[in-house]
Amino acid sequence: MGRAALAIFLLAVPLGFGLATLALGMDANWDLRNYHYYNAYAWLTGREGYDILAAQVQTFFNPLIDVPFYLATQAWPARLVGFLLGTLQGLNALPLYGIAYAALEVAEQRRRRLLAAALALLGMVGVGNLSELGTTFYDNVVSLGPLTSLWLILRRHRAFLGGSWREIWRSLLLAGLISGVAIGLKETIVTLPLGLAIAFLFASASLPRRLALAFLYGIGVTLGVAFTAGPWMLHLWQAYGNPLFPFYNQLFKSPWGLPQDYRQFFYIPGGVWTRIFFPFAYLRDPHLTAEVDFRDLRILACFVLIPLAALAALVRRLKATATPVPAERQGEARYILIAFAAGYVVWVAIFCIYRYIVAYEMLAPLVVALAIDRLPLAARARALLTAAVLALAMVTMKPVDWIRVPWSERWVSAVAPKLADPDHTVVLITGHEPLSYLIPFFPPAARFLRIHSGFTGPYEPTVRFNVEMHSIVARHRGPLFVLYNPNEVGSAETHLAAYRLAIDKRACQLVPSNIGYLPYLFCRLQRTDDR
Repeated sequence: MGRAALAIFLLAVPLGFGLATLALGMDANWDLRNYHYYNAYAWLTGREGYDILAAQVQTFFNPLIDVPFYLATQAWPARLVGFLLGTLQGLNALPLYGIAYAALEVAEQRRRRLLAAALALLGMVGVGNLSELGTTFYDNVVSLGPLTSLWLILRRHRAFLGGSWREIWRSLLLAGLISGVAIGLKETIVTLPLGLAIAFLFASASLPRRLALAFLYGIGVTLGVAFTAGPWMLHLWQAYGNPLFPFYNQLFKSPWGLPQDYRQFFYIPGGVWTRIFFPFAYLRDPHLTAEVDFRDLRILACFVLIPLAALAALVRRLKATATPVPAERQGEARYILIAFAAGYVVWVAIFCIYRYIVAYEMLAPLVVALAIDRLPLAARARALLTAAVLALAMVTMKPVDWIRVPWSERWVSAVAPKLADPDHTVVLITGHEPLSYLIPFFPPAARFLRIHSGFTGPYEPTVRFNVEMHSIVARHRGPLFVLYNPNEVGSAETHLAAYRLAIDKRACQLVPSNIGYLPYLFCRLQRTDDR
């Protein structure tokens, strides 16, 4: 591949993914309806504290990452926003190419560029990345951070191991800073940056240098996190006494939540063997790691091949007469394999949610090639095995659908009921259905309280939010309404009864929207002690 062809490739891939977004349809996923739209709106309009728990647990997520999408949807047609979002996500191909080019052990430049481009493209067409294309999950947006960091590290890898500190410290801090910015925007990307830090500890350098490399990179990560998440963490600390609220509240013991972890433990398998052989487990039952059925063998292939490559390296080291791997870039490849493995272990330990390893899925084709290249096989056999593994992963893929709808003029639209007295109206929300995306279409003066959700409810009277909401409802003398999913009417009635309220089913209206699961009900409430 010549330089001109490479330039066309690197330009065409992001634009191609932008166009692919238009073909896939408009994103209407649960998280978008629950918090990606509402959180940005609430932050920009100062509604936090006015509305209470509107987006359930996710009410407390850093809204910064959601602001560009929200503002874009207010200004531009949905198709243009989708194209731009898909193009942004397609930019992952650039660091993927750079990483592969730096790591491949191919002397001839044109062939090396071609192989790097092919591996980058294969990395972009995994189930996870394709399913998130044009969506607001953002796993394949924040992936740009650690992938770019890895690219920068590989470009100066040899200088890091043996160059003067004066030459490298800025590059190392920059690599960490880029990863930290991504973590601050969405903390679930943290596993790969941790893998990059751990891999420094196994570099071919003196122990003090390895520790210094990991430390400097970590300083950069910390600065990046402070830049994008620091203000929000400070706000959570001042408001709730927990900078990570509600997570890890068993440590901070904020009265605004229970003294528990609040992480999604239902995605962390309990059995030891299930955890150890997790890629095999979720191949059999995808719901161990995702809400939907899917299949992609890339991570499983890496899970098998990296230990085999490590074993082959150990055998070569033990055999003094063995011929070393004929490669000029062993250090870069070794760094990638260790970072990938270490980050994967962290992911299994704290998350086990497949969406959170989309960056690993992107790296997987290269990791497969690098791992197989370390096996004691002839060059032709290694090439054929690599092609066979990657081809098998492609033909056995089972795509994922996170809910898409036909494109409309605006990404989010709804028709809210007219309120006679919005300045004195309080609307209660119940159930687990994501409904906060409807709030921006109501008059700004109307106040929304989510009295029951996946975070808390009247059955947890010690949580201060419930005390606060009970007080607001008890003192309120204006109109009271409830917004809920008609499929959850039984739950709604139960939790409203704890507030001595009942639904007046003669005074209900539908609230239709273009991305909703169904039209939701907006009903007037009656106080049961007034009957």
